[in-house]
Amino acid sequence: MGNWVTIGWILVFNLLCADVSWGEEAKRPFYEYPGDYRQQVNQLKDDFKTQFGYELLDLELLWKPDEVKELTLAFSKLPETFLHIPGVKGFYHLSKLRAAPEGMPVDNIPAATFPGFQTVYRNSNLSYHVEVDDQEPRIEFFNVLFYEEREKFQNIVQHEMAHIFDTFHGYLSFTKEWLDISKFNLTHLPALDGRPGDDYLFAAINDPDVDHYAPVSTRQLSTYSRQNPQEDFANSASAYINYPYFRYSHPERYQFLKEKVFGGKEYFPETTMSYREKVVSDFEKALTDRDWVEAVSIAREVGRDYAPEVESELIKRLKEILEASPDSVRDARLGIATCFLYSPRALEIRRNLIRKKRVPLQTLLEVRRCGLMSRRSFEKEFAQWSMRSIYFFKSKGRAQIQFLDPVLPLAGARGFETRYIWRVFYEGSNVHMAEGTYLVEGVRPGSVKISLEKSVVGTLNLPTGKPLVLELGAQRVHPREFKRLNSKPAKIRFVIQPGFNYEARRNPEIKVIYPERPEFEKFK
Repeated sequence: MGNWVTIGWILVFNLLCADVSWGEEAKRPFYEYPGDYRQQVNQLKDDFKTQFGYELLDLELLWKPDEVKELTLAFSKLPETFLHIPGVKGFYHLSKLRAAPEGMPVDNIPAATFPGFQTVYRNSNLSYHVEVDDQEPRIEFFNVLFYEEREKFQNIVQHEMAHIFDTFHGYLSFTKEWLDISKFNLTHLPALDGRPGDDYLFAAINDPDVDHYAPVSTRQLSTYSRQNPQEDFANSASAYINYPYFRYSHPERYQFLKEKVFGGKEYFPETTMSYREKVVSDFEKALTDRDWVEAVSIAREVGRDYAPEVESELIKRLKEILEASPDSVRDARLGIATCFLYSPRALEIRRNLIRKKRVPLQTLLEVRRCGLMSRRSFEKEFAQWSMRSIYFFKSKGRAQIQFLDPVLPLAGARGFETRYIWRVFYEGSNVHMAEGTYLVEGVRPGSVKISLEKSVVGTLNLPTGKPLVLELGAQRVHPREFKRLNSKPAKIRFVIQPGFNYEARRNPEIKVIYPERPEFEKFK
């Protein structure tokens, strides 16, 4: 099959890890539970297995009473369809992820679901395969998870159980219906040493022209659901359980999950309102009732996805109420609410509150989300982040690159324009054969596609059959403050194989190939 180490990690190592954080360092003391409570723990573990159908297995670390209790609370919110799935041996508590690619940061990964899989196009029978790894089906929970507040803890656990459900239901996330709903498209990826007739990888890539993918948790990167259909599916499942506006903001996903995943179980009441009407109505009520905590909660829910028309309505009402005389409690809470909104006008509200000494800057920075949205975080950390999930392909014969830039929404929120700079080299050479730039203005979701032919300086003439390296970086420029911030460059290796067709067949059927394990016997 050739050398599959082509573009980033692609999908060769698809561990389905739950949440990559916004870059917060995991500086925590080693977790210890005082005392020896093995009898109590064993009883809690037995109760967990009886209630939910899964064993809590002791391996590297032994389960503690509080850990089992928190896991029990998280599982109690799951639908019956997620419980007692035959073939899942159980769950482990480990210190950190062990089976990661070299160089992958693992200290802040809270959980991972196994088995992984590869996506391969088999030329012998002209079919798309999802080939599941020969691994024991399980979830591994890592130390960092048990320091999360309850809301995030439950979200992560439910996200991972959605991966388990997906695995044992033939990968609903790869069905035509889910791919159509979630707007993922298949792209062929040739091996570096591929020859005509060889098998090759394929990837499901998000549509950069679609604004809304599944809403993310406050722990995740803004582009997390755009990585692949499996993460979009798992995030949608956790949104179904936890996010009150999901049914309004993503009605097609919601209906699919209600019918095919949750067995009709629902967690929030339904109204006939649209997404905008529902949010605005709830927000106005919170402001009228002086329920500032609820106002922050609503802004947080809206901020899980970028909906400019909804944000505009919230900002309008925030400005109106903040025209009243200063109120330290109200002003601080509503200042916090703006931290969850991406519109540059939200930043303007925060700045005015600080300049007029109605809210101390430190009060806002003590809130994690406000700290993440702050100038210091953006300029000292996020602006340096490299691009992720970079793909080279051809569409209608024209060379394209597509990638994820999780910092792009934040850059737009802070008033920065982003100019992407790309260069192509022969492998082993420092002299570039082609270069170009591409400008993005305003707040965008973080998925970018660039035509190399349209953005190149001069003429694009890339050779076929030669190992090439593409280097990609971002330059964030503030048009009024004259700041210029550069990201770290990211690189991929690729080969343009003569006559290779990057475009997938229309409505391809994807066949899931399970390993010869008793757990997957029913799929044979």
